Amino acid sequence: MPMVKISKYNIALKLRKNTYILYNTLYNSVSKIDSELMDAMLKRNLKDIPQDIKSKLYNFGFLVDDELEELNIIKTLRNFEISKLYSAFRVGLTLTMTYACNLKCPYCYEGSLTQKTDYLSKKDIDVILKFALNHQKYFPIKRNPSIDVSFYGGEPLLNWKCCKYTLESLEALKRKGEIEDYTAGFVTNGTLINMDVIDAINDFNIVSMQITLDGPKEIHDKRRITRTGKGTFDTIIHNIKLLLDNVTNKKFHIGIRINVDKTNVHAIPDLLDYLVSEGMSEVSISFGIIRGDIQHSHSCNNTLLTGSELRDYLPKLWKEAYVRGFEVQTRPNYKILYCMYDYLFSYVVDPNRKLYPCWEFVGNEKYSVGEITDDGHFKVKPYYYDVKAKDPTEFEECKKCPFLPICGGGCAAESIRRNGHPNGPGCDMNRYIWREGLKFYLARRYPHLFTSDELVDILGKVPEEVKDDTKTFEFKVGVGR
Repeated sequence: MPMVKISKYNIALKLRKNTYILYNTLYNSVSKIDSELMDAMLKRNLKDIPQDIKSKLYNFGFLVDDELEELNIIKTLRNFEISKLYSAFRVGLTLTMTYACNLKCPYCYEGSLTQKTDYLSKKDIDVILKFALNHQKYFPIKRNPSIDVSFYGGEPLLNWKCCKYTLESLEALKRKGEIEDYTAGFVTNGTLINMDVIDAINDFNIVSMQITLDGPKEIHDKRRITRTGKGTFDTIIHNIKLLLDNVTNKKFHIGIRINVDKTNVHAIPDLLDYLVSEGMSEVSISFGIIRGDIQHSHSCNNTLLTGSELRDYLPKLWKEAYVRGFEVQTRPNYKILYCMYDYLFSYVVDPNRKLYPCWEFVGNEKYSVGEITDDGHFKVKPYYYDVKAKDPTEFEECKKCPFLPICGGGCAAESIRRNGHPNGPGCDMNRYIWREGLKFYLARRYPHLFTSDELVDILGKVPEEVKDDTKTFEFKVGVGR
């Protein structure tokens, strides 16, 4: 074994009885170790670690070659990821079908944008799809792209005829061989779903729909209200059931996003109980943390959860969901590239065919990367090059952070909030709950590494033993024994 040093991407989680879970964010390795070994690791006192244990630590990435600069691994992985995206040739289009919305939620981050009444037209869709096809010029030989569309708003179903026209156009392009394939999804408030929408889900390659709830009926109906002040809970639940009963498309996935802030966090268990009672425990849920936006004044800032409050509340919500049978995803996955902001050939298109790198920036022309011309070409703005030049391996704060492999430098919009510009560390609210999320994931996937009391404390119950492909091992003897 070569000369070694401790990986900079190790994270230690203390359990009861002076034991620790050691996790490496770069190599996706897990180990349960005792306090003596943990002490040696913290003090970087490697000479007292027995050779056989040192070899295991090395094989699992907790120790690395002394000459290795691990940051260069991440730089290399970024290059691999970008090259994979390039070779896959997928064009991502988040289509802002309209800024208009049929609801008037008090915390809506889009603010005054919903007062705009512009809609994408069928002519616009033709131009946008031509724009996607024109990406062939980036390849030395002619290739046909795949196109991934997300219908967004405002409320995209207000412009349903144009949504359907987009799907029909994508299907026609696929039949003619002008694109390899396509997928589509919706981000919707769920109030306008009907059998015409469901027929389209069954007829086209629509793979997802995200629908939002804000709590049990009495809370939701005070927050997600129509323009006339009417609650929407019953309508949304009816429409979710309509989807569950009538969608036959096996690829289609419904996700319920539960928005959380100080005013409703204590009532979320009641909503979960209701969903279970209505037979919806197999529908995936996620907790959306309401936060201030980057371009409009926010009337609800005093209701937003702070970082420390998030650390207190969110693990409790995970537990409440898990004990009721919901799948809770907190696994720390590689995020060498954080989101669509970092992806090649991904754009948010507004109703005026202006292009943005992220839906949080829509409507703020300061952050527009260009626009689509009438002949389907990309008229680039200077900010496009700022976006594509983002590289968190050059950010001093990120260089030293053990979470970089599962964070990817964070959110550009959050960097604006923190740093005043998008190309800096974008540590979003997840920075407060990385450790809690990691512990929750490990307890679910590797219950044998935890005591029953620890499992009940973290998860609310003792799960069946289920393992995935994460490398794991356990040391039951201390250093020098």
